[in-house]
Amino acid sequence: MSLVSVTHEGDLAVVTIDNPPVSTGNTALRTALFDAFTGLAEKPGLTAIVVHSAQAHFYSGSDIKEFDGPVQHPLLTEVIEVMESLEVPIVAALNGLTLGGGLEFALACDERIATTDSKLGLPEVSLGFMPGAGGTVRLPRLIGTAAAIDIIASAKPVGARQALELGLVDEVVEQENLMATAVARAKNAVRRRIVLMEHQPDTDQAALDAVVEKYRSSPKTRPNVLRAIDFVLAGVGKPGPETVKQERLVFDELRVAPEARNLRYLFFAARAAAKDLAVAKPKLPIRRVGVAGAGTMGSGIAEALLGAGLEVVLYEVNAEVLENAGRRLETASATARKWGELSRVSDLAAFADVDLVIDAVFEDMAVKQQLLRDLEPVVSADTVLATNTSYLDLNEMAEALEDRTRFVGLHFFNPANRNPLVEVVRAEQTSDETIGAMAAIAKTLRKTPILAGVADGFVANRVYSDYRMQAEYLIEDGASPRQVDDAMRALGLPVGPFAVGDMSGLDIAWARRKRLAATRNPEQRYATIADTLCEQGRLGKKTGAGWYLYSDEAPRGAEDPKVALIIDRAREAKGISPRAISRGEIQQRIICAMLVAAAGLVDSGIANRASDVDLAFTEGFAFPRWLGGPVRYAAAQSDEWLGEGLRLVGDSDPIGFSLATGSEEAIPPKIRRVLDGVGR
Repeated sequence: MSLVSVTHEGDLAVVTIDNPPVSTGNTALRTALFDAFTGLAEKPGLTAIVVHSAQAHFYSGSDIKEFDGPVQHPLLTEVIEVMESLEVPIVAALNGLTLGGGLEFALACDERIATTDSKLGLPEVSLGFMPGAGGTVRLPRLIGTAAAIDIIASAKPVGARQALELGLVDEVVEQENLMATAVARAKNAVRRRIVLMEHQPDTDQAALDAVVEKYRSSPKTRPNVLRAIDFVLAGVGKPGPETVKQERLVFDELRVAPEARNLRYLFFAARAAAKDLAVAKPKLPIRRVGVAGAGTMGSGIAEALLGAGLEVVLYEVNAEVLENAGRRLETASATARKWGELSRVSDLAAFADVDLVIDAVFEDMAVKQQLLRDLEPVVSADTVLATNTSYLDLNEMAEALEDRTRFVGLHFFNPANRNPLVEVVRAEQTSDETIGAMAAIAKTLRKTPILAGVADGFVANRVYSDYRMQAEYLIEDGASPRQVDDAMRALGLPVGPFAVGDMSGLDIAWARRKRLAATRNPEQRYATIADTLCEQGRLGKKTGAGWYLYSDEAPRGAEDPKVALIIDRAREAKGISPRAISRGEIQQRIICAMLVAAAGLVDSGIANRASDVDLAFTEGFAFPRWLGGPVRYAAAQSDEWLGEGLRLVGDSDPIGFSLATGSEEAIPPKIRRVLDGVGR
């Protein structure tokens, strides 16, 4: 099959891109385009060219697998040079996605006609680099510097109507009229418009200053974004061809830098994780979902479902809780782009015609098992039954059901309406069709799913519990909660572990610790400080006190002498003499503790691969994406750093470390395997 074909309608040439499934730009496509346009340069009597796609997307961007090493010739810049050397006008007929290199390709055309469903953008900065085939040069010349910077720095695509308002496209039409309109405009074009050779339109200086300040002042703006902004500004008034050459140099520098490599790693980690769930098609499409429980998590899940346009039946026996959830969802619906239909009920019989039920009732095994017993005779035989439990044993929970093949874990993370992570937990008898149904609902909700096996905390919370536990060991050993939080914020996390605990509520982890108390190895180290806080009613921000003290004057929490006293007494009870602990040691011990936990999960098969852990933490716990996740970050460190960090973790809990690693080597084999698995 030819990726690019050329046909002729009299003196008009039609160039058709046909690179399934999503029109991705790669070496093969660039070569085919280069050959097609080179051939057209030698075609006598040619008066115009139309470029379009035979697929659902015009040109959805470049194949980022090619970015780790030298990009093969012809480069996209070389394809565009041939296009711009032609003497006849070129009209691009855009449909679906025109992103990254695809938009840079379209910017080299004289006119752009788009279908109503088109989306156009330059997402390169979201992958750690910046446009490299003229995007930062041609776009400002076409739509103005301020608008161009906003598109480049935000990495967000714009729809067809907005593109028309900006001047990015020349006309918007329905799909059935696309080619006829493009052909007519090509035939009527009287001269070439080479955007590269034009000057930027006059820019409203106030608007330009505002958009630049928006990104420069944001703590979330990464260095490559600032680099792209500065490059656009520096290119104003400079010759286009020379500026494109300089852009390519910056692009090549950034695309092989650690940040871009880490972001590509996460991109492919998400693909691999999604593929784990694509094991079978669901029995039925999911259009109507029952949510059992209208508390914080249940109403958050309902909001996510409604925001995806699904019908939701929200069940709650407490009338006040149900009413409060309804009001919250009505408020959310007012600002939603689209919104499904909500029914509020207090009788499980209303679940008779739902395709999926998500249990979000109280985190108690007996309560959840009773709900399942009550649900099974009500719902249809094909209804999927999912539980949002954070820690409970799904195999034990499934004992309440006759048909356990349709039972699965679907674990959302707080806040469920915004947090992109969801764990799909396979119980012993969960069918492939049920897993496939969870893949479908995750895609509908635009969530990032990872597949997990049954274990305490599954994947994400299991690693996070070791993160939190090591943080508490550090407190016993001499650090303060604020020092630990500050150290992790310095690493790039927006919030440290103790502040997170206060925000989510210390009673959640406390309940888990009490549940596990009977099976805890008495020889393992156990920090009691968090238990003491909970026993004194210090459950976090919701009670005004936890690790920190909260007030109107200190809404984000202030250090509390009472906590310092509790910590001192805990140290005295264990005979621990506190010592000064550096920021580097705090980061090192926490990262290595997470590494040990991840290795255990991969070794036991609870997690399919270490990149699932990295994906969980960057998506669900705001671990810095530019670091690639905790395992990827650890893999980037030297053997000396890792060996010392693992020794410190082992010293902090010798029994736990021995059980987790099964080895006394400086870097145990199961940890080396995990490090190798993330590209060390």
